[in-house]
Amino acid sequence: MDSLTQIVLGAAVGEVVLGKKIGNRAMLWGAVAGTIPDLDVYQSLFFDALRSNELHRGFSHSILSSILIAPLLAWLVQSKEKLTLAFLVTIILAYPIVSTGNWYIGGTLGVVIFLLNWLILTRDYTKYPQVRKKDWTRLFFWSLITHPFLDCHTTWGTQLLWPLPYKLAWNNIFVIDPLYTVPFLVFVLVGMFYGRQHKNRLKMVSIGLVLSSLYMIWSLGAKWYTFNIFQKNLKEKGVVYDRLMTVPTPLNTFLWSATADADSLYYTGLYSIFDKDKTVDFTSVKTNHSLLNSVQDEETLHRMQFLSKNWYVVSEDSAGVKMFNDARFGPFYTSDGDPRYGFGYRLNETNGKIEVTQPEPETEEMGEAMNVLWNRIWGK
Repeated sequence: MDSLTQIVLGAAVGEVVLGKKIGNRAMLWGAVAGTIPDLDVYQSLFFDALRSNELHRGFSHSILSSILIAPLLAWLVQSKEKLTLAFLVTIILAYPIVSTGNWYIGGTLGVVIFLLNWLILTRDYTKYPQVRKKDWTRLFFWSLITHPFLDCHTTWGTQLLWPLPYKLAWNNIFVIDPLYTVPFLVFVLVGMFYGRQHKNRLKMVSIGLVLSSLYMIWSLGAKWYTFNIFQKNLKEKGVVYDRLMTVPTPLNTFLWSATADADSLYYTGLYSIFDKDKTVDFTSVKTNHSLLNSVQDEETLHRMQFLSKNWYVVSEDSAGVKMFNDARFGPFYTSDGDPRYGFGYRLNETNGKIEVTQPEPETEEMGEAMNVLWNRIWGK
């Protein structure tokens, strides 16, 4: 899920574990810990797009990582709390600038953020009861481990069982979903304004946790319901396929996208729970896998296939440069009705080796696609 959602979840978990003892500090540390697994994005500063994507949601999102990092953070916080928090917040906030290649600006911003944190965190915490290392370890473990468990519900895949080479992806919620995050955020923020011993503080946070959990259960139900509709439609249309994947479309769990693998073709379709009937119109998309037959760099090709779980469509531009489109997230549609894919890799082959780059989607085209998506959610 997105960083804001993980921050909110981490803050809520921190409050449940240690809020009565240390108040908003529990939320603060829970929020920081809830962000730590995603610091693996720093890999993009050192590796190409493909390698960075392979490593994303790897070790840092594993059960083993949570077990190892939680006591380490507990020890650091007990001994050097202000310094540790200032450092971690600096790392988290400086990345968006550093990732663009502006090391000078990012470094300067990092120093400013660090100094501001250091000044803000000079508050004396001696009025709070003594917090043992065991308490800190519990807070960090639960704030860390809930992050990858939440990510498992999305489509990208999370290596929860690292070092085993399996990325779990339950495909029941989009990486950003306001209906999951916003109510949760509101109740956590309201809870912050109550004293640490006030009964309404934990009550507000608990309501946020319950609402977000109920929404997640709803998304699983919506996935099951729409999967059966897609399956029935494919059968009625006589489509023979090997496997069927369904995912929610961006920002919601009302409109679902299906992709059926019929070897050289994918059949893609959309269904909204607000549709007036249960008929799904499928569009066929040529996978064009044969375009990769001439590729000599089989190792890189196999890595992309593994990462996409063999859900991909190959295209070629006028200059003959191939594009490996990751089809796991489903296509997006513009007003012309043709399906397109917004995530993938441009393959520049030189001397038998593939140089992989990841192009940015066109803003204008994506804006049009979001407008089509919004109308389609409501059955239009």
